[in-house]
Amino acid sequence: MKAGGDRSWSKRKTVVLLVAAAAFAALAWYVRNHVSLPELVEREQRVREAIAEKPWRSFALGLAIYAVVSLVPGTSGKSIVFAWLYGFWQGVLIIILGLTAAATVIFHLSRYVFRAWIEHRYGKFLAALNRHLQKEGAFYLLTLRMAHFPFSIVNLASGASRVRLRTFCWTTALGLLPGTVIFAYVGIRLPSLDELAKQGAAALVDPLILVALAISAVFPLVFRWAARKLGFLKASSAELDEERQLLKP
Repeated sequence: MKAGGDRSWSKRKTVVLLVAAAAFAALAWYVRNHVSLPELVEREQRVREAIAEKPWRSFALGLAIYAVVSLVPGTSGKSIVFAWLYGFWQGVLIIILGLTAAATVIFHLSRYVFRAWIEHRYGKFLAALNRHLQKEGAFYLLTLRMAHFPFSIVNLASGASRVRLRTFCWTTALGLLPGTVIFAYVGIRLPSLDELAKQGAAALVDPLILVALAISAVFPLVFRWAARKLGFLKASSAELDEERQLLKP
């Protein structure tokens, strides 16, 4: 069974998490050498206090910011930051709602504004998507989310396909949930700015973060294997890998 495509995208997820950890380490070094630590720590504390004192307003503001940023491709690291600030449960809720809202906006733009361009640019992938949707229904779209197919491209292709908006929304929310939980967990395991400044990169050494990275890497492979074993997924690994190749320029 070919799983090269899944491994490739799993590695990209792992790279995102590693880059985020490296960014925090770099931030710690910069804070220690160039920034007034008390001032920066005070600002972080102020933000956390504002979230605690006005939870609904802070949640709404965080959700709006997250949804807008999610419209920009390649910004996965933001999930870790939001969980770091808001905590696990609020972080997960903001991430899922924000991603689903952003995906819905892109879905509508694709369906009603850019459909001709999408059909020209991703015509082969779109044809394969419609074919699988007809045979397997919503579960195929759920598989694309679980298997870490590119977020923005799945949104665009879905908008130009025959999938219903309701189906698109629930498969997006459910399909992105496992990855969201992992990113949020990494976020809450990261130290505060004060701890980073005092301990440096050593503050990032956490075995549980490494466990989360490993789970993120293997989850798409396990999901596809289980889905095929249980008979929910009829598309072969070779078909999915070929369709992933259609997304390349």
